[in-house]
Amino acid sequence: MDNYKHFENLSIASGLGAMVLDTCGTILFQSSVYKEMEGFIQELHEKMDCVESCRISFLYGCYQARRFGGRYIFYAPSGLAYCASPLLDDKGNLLSGVLLGPFLLTDYEDFLEFDIQEKVSLKEKEHLKGSIHVIPLRSPGQAHGIGEHLYYVAASYFSRPLMVESVSKQIDFFGAIYPLEMENELLTAISKGDIHLANDTLGKMLEQMMFYCGGNLEVLRSRIVKLIVLLSRAALKGGGDINSILGLNYDYLREIDTFTSVEDIALWLQTVIRRFILHVFDFSKAKHTGVIYQAVEYIKRNYAQRLTLKEIADYLFISQSYFCRIFKEGTGQTLGEYIAYIRIEESKKLLADKKVDIIDIPEMVGFESQSYFTRVFKKKTGTTPARYRREYVRRSEKQ
Repeated sequence: MDNYKHFENLSIASGLGAMVLDTCGTILFQSSVYKEMEGFIQELHEKMDCVESCRISFLYGCYQARRFGGRYIFYAPSGLAYCASPLLDDKGNLLSGVLLGPFLLTDYEDFLEFDIQEKVSLKEKEHLKGSIHVIPLRSPGQAHGIGEHLYYVAASYFSRPLMVESVSKQIDFFGAIYPLEMENELLTAISKGDIHLANDTLGKMLEQMMFYCGGNLEVLRSRIVKLIVLLSRAALKGGGDINSILGLNYDYLREIDTFTSVEDIALWLQTVIRRFILHVFDFSKAKHTGVIYQAVEYIKRNYAQRLTLKEIADYLFISQSYFCRIFKEGTGQTLGEYIAYIRIEESKKLLADKKVDIIDIPEMVGFESQSYFTRVFKKKTGTTPARYRREYVRRSEKQ
């Protein structure tokens, strides 16, 4: 117990449970506050059949915290939220991780009505309703503050420098010429909502980082991961929802380690940053930002396939009715309208390429027939695909 007294004290002060896990996911410590809510947590996990998936998500959160600058906020498959921070050795390797939680970022009624309604029976839901109040409610701002506090307590556990400093020591030779002034300019642009300046500055930063990394992929990856974390914090400072940070999803983390050349990483980063910036500026004022962003990204990756409400809701681990409601509230469009919008926008890019046969375009963007594609395209743009191509070609030739 004495080994983890800092986390016990933080748990009591925050009113949240605390757990320490080793790198295999074995629980090394549970705070007294966590033990008070453990009965409800175990019952919820069993009823939702997510005992193992939640255990994996706890370990995953600790690893993500290691990659994203020492703090990470995430949802477990149960729908409960946690803050995670890593405990590192002298070389910056992960020894174990600490979690603070669980807590809810929505009210109890919404959680019971929407988050778990398809995963438990009505009778089970009524039973859970009587004891759910052991799980604390926290606002996004409070969650961010809790994550920051946990980060500093975890950093002091071994009386070692903060993780960001430790990581920077691994790349000292690059730090001397890192474009710090450009970074500050980029963060300022994002916090003020100046997307044009942000894009321009990012391009210059990427060129300089590419030039000075000398082909060292690990150095470039380290800087990119830190840069994305900084972008998230700048978005939060500019009024973005805390869930923007959660939008830095597993797909991006998995992809960055698959590239084998600096050029591939550069092209990938441009796509990631463009999507991130569009997310920040298009959705920063929307509620449920994280869920909406993940849905939008999923649609953009899969628009050429047949998409259903059930498929997208299952991917997000939320109910169909709840997803429809928050998507319409957040974007001002129904799911069907947004999917059609993405498909039409992609079809415009293909129509601009004379090498692509118009007959092939509907299938390439997810429409089931030529006639339906033409009807939707005309409704959205006021013209037919063929006329759109002719006008595009005519304007291009004049230029």
